[in-house]
Amino acid sequence: MTATLTTSTRPRANPGGRIAVPRLPRRLVPRPRLVGRIQEAIGNGVIGVIAPAGYGKSTAVALALEEVDYEPRWVSLDSTAHAPEALAHQLGCALYRNRLAPPPPTALRLSDLQAYIGAAVHDVAASTPRPILLVIDNVHELADSHESLHLLGWLIEAMSDGHEVVLVGRELPFLPSINERVATGEVTVIDATVLAFSADEVRAAIDVTGARADPRHVLEQTGGWPVGVMATLAGDAVPGVSPADFHRYLASEVWSRVPANLRQMLHRLALQPSIERSFVEIEFGLRAWRDLVAWLNRRDFLCEHLSAREFRLNPLLRQFIADDFAATDPEGFQSAMEGVLSSLTRMARYAEAVEMARVQGTELQLADLLTRYGHHLIIRGSFSLLKEAFASLGHATLERSPLLHALKARVEAHIGDPDEALRLAAQLIAAPGACGPARIHAHLARLRALRLLGRHEELLAEAEHLRAIDWSGDAALRAEVVFQRAEIELSVTRNFQRAEELLRLAIDEAERHQVSPLDLLARSTLGQALAMHGDAPAAVTMLTRAAQGWRALGRSSNLGWTLNNLGMAHLDAGDFRSAVAVLEEAVAEGIACGNRRNVAYATGSLGDAELALGHFRKAQEHFEEAIRICANEALDETLAALAIAGLSAAYLGQGDLQQADFFARRAMLVALASGNPYEIAYCRLRQAAVDLAAGNAASAVSLAREAAEAFEQMDVAPMAAAGWYRVAMAQFRANRRAEAQDSLAKCAEAIRQPWMTQSLIPLVRENPMFAQWAASRPAAGRWFRDILERQSFLVSGDAAEPEPEPGTGRFPRVVARSLGRVAVTVGGRQVSDEQWASIRAKELFFLLLAHRDGIRKEQAVEMLYPELPREKCNSAFHSNLYRVRRALYQDCVIKQDGAYLLNPEGQFEWDVEKFEAAVERAHRAQPGSKERALAFQEALELYEGPFAEVFESEWAAGVRARLHEAAHASLAALAGYFAARNDFESAVLCLERILRNDRFNEEAAYELARYRSRAGQAVQALHFIDQYAELYEQELGEPLPERFFELRAAIAAGVAV
Repeated sequence: MTATLTTSTRPRANPGGRIAVPRLPRRLVPRPRLVGRIQEAIGNGVIGVIAPAGYGKSTAVALALEEVDYEPRWVSLDSTAHAPEALAHQLGCALYRNRLAPPPPTALRLSDLQAYIGAAVHDVAASTPRPILLVIDNVHELADSHESLHLLGWLIEAMSDGHEVVLVGRELPFLPSINERVATGEVTVIDATVLAFSADEVRAAIDVTGARADPRHVLEQTGGWPVGVMATLAGDAVPGVSPADFHRYLASEVWSRVPANLRQMLHRLALQPSIERSFVEIEFGLRAWRDLVAWLNRRDFLCEHLSAREFRLNPLLRQFIADDFAATDPEGFQSAMEGVLSSLTRMARYAEAVEMARVQGTELQLADLLTRYGHHLIIRGSFSLLKEAFASLGHATLERSPLLHALKARVEAHIGDPDEALRLAAQLIAAPGACGPARIHAHLARLRALRLLGRHEELLAEAEHLRAIDWSGDAALRAEVVFQRAEIELSVTRNFQRAEELLRLAIDEAERHQVSPLDLLARSTLGQALAMHGDAPAAVTMLTRAAQGWRALGRSSNLGWTLNNLGMAHLDAGDFRSAVAVLEEAVAEGIACGNRRNVAYATGSLGDAELALGHFRKAQEHFEEAIRICANEALDETLAALAIAGLSAAYLGQGDLQQADFFARRAMLVALASGNPYEIAYCRLRQAAVDLAAGNAASAVSLAREAAEAFEQMDVAPMAAAGWYRVAMAQFRANRRAEAQDSLAKCAEAIRQPWMTQSLIPLVRENPMFAQWAASRPAAGRWFRDILERQSFLVSGDAAEPEPEPGTGRFPRVVARSLGRVAVTVGGRQVSDEQWASIRAKELFFLLLAHRDGIRKEQAVEMLYPELPREKCNSAFHSNLYRVRRALYQDCVIKQDGAYLLNPEGQFEWDVEKFEAAVERAHRAQPGSKERALAFQEALELYEGPFAEVFESEWAAGVRARLHEAAHASLAALAGYFAARNDFESAVLCLERILRNDRFNEEAAYELARYRSRAGQAVQALHFIDQYAELYEQELGEPLPERFFELRAAIAAGVAV
């Protein structure tokens, strides 16, 4: 078998089949009551629409989608979704709106499927300004699949940041987190009592269908069951049709009346997820489609129209027809099933094909699929699917096929019972007829089982036996054998040189025969091994190619893992800036895939890179974030120990010895509890640095020596060199210079290649004077001396940590301007109108700024959407809340005690708050004082114009009026301050500014004329009064108040005013 490389290039959106959103039926019964209930439920992340068959669940949700500001996605599940691999692929197709989207590249761990789905959610969210609303129809199909339910629960959590999941089905699957929220009322479940037709809706149905019926009689007869109502009005129903009679109704009133030519057609079509015109015309002729559509037009409540050329049968009708097909024509049923399975395998949907054969096909069909594609699924790690599939095969089937027998042993070895795997493998190996691939698979099963059981001597003997087998069969199997042998050499015998040879051979075989993703697994493994054994440049080369391959293949947790290892390889090679760039991508990849463990590791590694650059504050932030994730989201003692030790170094770099010592000791306790030799050595080295800084050179020497010797035993040369250099530093501090030279010699001995000296740069920066002394010692080798001399005299640009932005912290600083202009920056980046996506989203953010203590959703929608019907406000609020979070950052808005507010841990700077604070400060100051005047001036410098004129709502108008009044009062007060000091020119400038915004402010105009006169500008004052009088009469239709003319006369006469 040769596995083919899956391309990451996705065709354009290709919705249809199970991922198509149903079109509304031609004879649509308006249901505003029900649609309103669904829309009101939006906002908590999950909605349940749960009722028995025939309650119009799908139609109701499709109708609600027409009126919400969300990006709709839809998937209709069937029995194949029982397999988590198939469910993940179907969800991916739905999210991308592309039924040809490639399947998950790997499925070894549930995290691989999570990465695949998480990446799809991230990609779709990045491509649209609207939040996603994902409808999962027929969710009851997952009821008996623990792993699929776990995947669904994870998806709901991953989409909880503003998106919505609607679960539609006959029963709500058991999801503890969701059931708990249902019990508390946080999640709405719309059930049969809501979905049933009311009396008004029955009357509307009668009007739509044109039937002659008594609404009360129909309601009594059907209990409001929607399909019963529509069937009754179509003239098909027997008296008393109800949900309990639906099967009888299908048999006696639907299927019995289907013309014979359509029955044969529907038998075969019922096995398809959807029915397409092209398929019908090719298989049954041009007229067949017209006949089928004509029959269904009178019963459109039994199907969902997806387009003019495609529809989906009601799930119960589809199952009824399939069961009838299997019962009345078993051979025809299996032949049709064979066609469906062939279609799935042609599209490389192997997991879906296997699961369909398991549930609906024959054992022979399932065995055939496992024979052809079992090894491919093993390479991809689809062991959950395979375990269920092999459990469905009988003993006789397995006994007749040595290959299936061996593949079952392999599955047992991976996720079942290793002892059972050994038993099955032994049976096959002992069988005289077992040869070729079957025998190889049996040995691979033994290899895995022995490794799990820790029986290393037998494991090594088995690996040798596998090597000795003279076989040149299937290229994919040959490549895997080489890879598995390399894994043994790497992890058991520790023969790195032999492991490297085998991994390179595995890569060559896998790439030559396109065995994916085995080629990338081998390349990633080799890159990690090269890094661990001190060949950082080679590791960088190998991991760079592996990362490129994982990107091309599609999202899996392997990309994040590879990027983290690549970043650390750059770090070991001394390329600290490249390490930062790669690790930032690793963090982003982990977030996109929803893999918090990968995020934690990449964030901790990013802390190491910033530490190496001498950016201690940044390093501290990264280590603290990694520790937070470890504590709350992805428990991992190894990372916790390393991150806490790194945090100690970050504090030490900032001169906080007390905090550095606290965290160094805490890290040591965690490492000792885990018992990992590398972690213990690493933490000892960190504690040695703290002790040396505290003046305890003896303790530093002891700890650093223990660490260096441990790293030597583990053959981690760069860390051993760093350990011996730390020993020498401590000995030098203790005036034990001869011993320090001996330690330097050991350090130089550990440096086998020029690039290894880069790992010492942070230590050289720590004490340049010691580095100069060390460079002058004969113990320092040529490469060693070169790095010491260069780094001890140069202040590297890397080491100069940039000044942090004001208020730097976990969240970026948000600066909002709304006086005269509306602009928002996040971390110095301007938020564009395209990023806001709607003016209402921008207005919602400023509304939250104006209510820093929080505002309830009901208050917010009343202020923002006074014109919208109440039921539509909920979805509008949540879609714009999503846009605010997308434009700024995810945690910028939180919900607390039923109210929404800007995150108190965030940093929000608003010119309105600064303006009002300055005005308040002025009012508290002594009247007429300079302090008061300066505060007013500060406020007026901020007031560049009216508040947010683009917002036309009443709340914004109220804020605008309040600030306008405060600004004018401040100008008037400032004008009075200047006039009192005979600075009439400045007073005039203040009043002119008032009049620019309020032309008919009589008090400002009067005082302006008076101050100009007192400034010796009598002519200008008289001219201003004349112009103002003319404007006043033109605009207001009445003469200027008499006091202005009295002032004019006084100024003209030279009387003091």
